[in-house]
Amino acid sequence: MSTERALVFAFVTLMCASVLHAAQDSASTAATKNLLSALEDAKLEAIATADPSEPGAFVAALHIKGGQLLVVRAHHPSADALNARLAARQFRDVYIDLQATPATKGKIFVMDAGADGLPNDTDQPQHVDVVYEDGTRQTMFNGARAQKLSDEAYRKQLQDADASYTRLLNVLNAAITRSYDAPVVKHP
Repeated sequence: MSTERALVFAFVTLMCASVLHAAQDSASTAATKNLLSALEDAKLEAIATADPSEPGAFVAALHIKGGQLLVVRAHHPSADALNARLAARQFRDVYIDLQATPATKGKIFVMDAGADGLPNDTDQPQHVDVVYEDGTRQTMFNGARAQKLSDEAYRKQLQDADASYTRLLNVLNAAITRSYDAPVVKHP
């Protein structure tokens, strides 16, 4: 093989590997990047909103700079109080209220340790992401199949968790967009 052909072959192989790796990124990876960018642009550390898919449910996120993205979705016994906090843009307080809610049915809590979305099933991440469902059921995602699950069962759990997490991130992204599309009045 000539040197020119070898270079072309190497370039094509590298490009295919890059495309394949990009295609393997979890859906939550892009949604997380979008949310973090929107939070930064709005100069917020937290965001919260009502979950449009279910009356009485709320979604909130808290970004710990340089570390984690914490996202919670839950019902709260005092929806009126949470709606008042949302109207006052007290997003961090809504996040805290949702974390402390006694209503665990349907509660989802995601600890995205690297604030980079859930890992795909081939990543070798530096951290472990944890998803809690119904307040107690815990699943750890670390890109490896270290749990006592078959490859297929692990992939299924990861895909389901990633779809759920991505939906929550998209709900929060939409909330920031709605909140900050209105003109901002600056006072002298």
